[in-house]
Amino acid sequence: MHLFSHTHFVACLTCGALHPCLRRSPTQGDSSEQEATESYQQFRSTHAGHLTSEVHRHDSESFADRPLWDPMASSAYEVTDGRRTYVVISTRTSIEEPRTYRIMPGSIEVHTSDISVDDRDIRRGLDYAFYPHAVRGTKVDRFVTALREVISHVEPDELAIAFDAADDPQVSIAPMPEVRYAELLSRCAQIFDGWELSRVSSFLQSNRGEDGLLALRVRRHYLTALTI
Repeated sequence: MHLFSHTHFVACLTCGALHPCLRRSPTQGDSSEQEATESYQQFRSTHAGHLTSEVHRHDSESFADRPLWDPMASSAYEVTDGRRTYVVISTRTSIEEPRTYRIMPGSIEVHTSDISVDDRDIRRGLDYAFYPHAVRGTKVDRFVTALREVISHVEPDELAIAFDAADDPQVSIAPMPEVRYAELLSRCAQIFDGWELSRVSSFLQSNRGEDGLLALRVRRHYLTALTI
């Protein structure tokens, strides 16, 4: 178990500084843990005459500027002392240096969300679904246009987020809502002939889940609302 808790912090509200709380006592003879304890005690000593409060992280929106597995990723998330909400900014200047934390009163809100699919993968998937036959390129174009139009009507609160994208911390993956899927099938009937529609319907059915080609990529744009 790591020495520090990264869900519970002691905050200096006078300086806007933050330090993770200790979760347990260091093991005797462990120099790295002794140094961590000294860091925590130094923080307490430095801010002893200031307004301090213990805060904890809660389940709310957060964002990072790089994938979360990247040790150099900067992140922002909310914490609370039970009365007020604060935004924590976590950064580091190099891989050798420990993280630093800053705290300020406020909250993180989703400002807008962009919803999309990968057109190129959709086109390749349709080609494969029709192999060894082929479908006219103009029909594929009409299908992609219809798909984009259907997606443009999706509201973020319709979506059941399945997981976050590993390569982009601002993107989540969700299956297409049932009503939008039905709308897309209806639009396909206006584009494809009977034998083609059977292939397309099978392709859509196989790819409608969060791990399929119709999975929606939801990119969130955040706004930090600071309070006084």
